[in-house]
Formats: sequence, structure tokens, C-alpha cells
Amino acid sequence: MPKVLVIEDDEAVRFSLEMVLKSMGHDVSVANNGAKGVALCKEEEFDLVITDLIMPEMDGVEAILELKIHNPDMKIIAISGGGKYVDIMETTYRLGADCALTKPFSVNDLSTCVTKVLAGKKF
Repeated sequence: MPKVLVIEDDEAVRFSLEMVLKSMGHDVSVANNGAKGVALCKEEEFDLVITDLIMPEMDGVEAILELKIHNPDMKIIAISGGGKYVDIMETTYRLGADCALTKPFSVNDLSTCVTKVLAGKKF
């Protein structure tokens, strides 16, 4: 069972992602900001991290950079609700994200992205 960490500051979105991922058969942990997510990744091993980009304490871009320093092979999906971060979604690929989704996204989009990334594919 793949271990997935969701880093998302919005409680409703975090809960929704957790429920969808659990229904897909994943073991899911959550963090409400990038600093807590990075700390969890230093304590436990995860097969995949899904991180929001706009968060307090440490945003998703900083979290991706830290995660990649700690584990260069970490599989990462970046998510964002838009705003000024729409332009940075492409940049997340250069930083090491394997997939990027703009909110709102469908359960099908999330499922496809998670399945492909866990299978080792980037898109």
C-alpha cells in the first residue's frame, strides 16, 4: 500500500484529498503547512507527496526544494488554486514535481495523476 503525504493548509481540501486517496487504497498522512510536511518526510518514508503551493510558514515551492534535497527521488504532485501561482506551475516541474494540478480538479484527474506518478511517469 503506497504511503502518501498530503501537505495542504485548507482543512476541507486536505480532508477531501485524504478521503479520495484512502478510497484508492493508499496509506495517507497529512500536514497543514510545508514546514510540518518536510519534518514528517524526515521522520518517515513516503512514496508520494502532494503539496499545495500557497501555504503559511513554508510554501509549496520551498517544500518541494527541501524535499528534493532530502530525497532527490521523491515523487511530488504540486497543486494550486491559481492566482499568481498559475505561472509557477510550470516551474514546479523544473523544481522536481512529477505532476501539477490546478484547483479545482476532478477526482479522475487526481486519480490519473497519482497512478501515473506512482508508476514512475512524469507528465
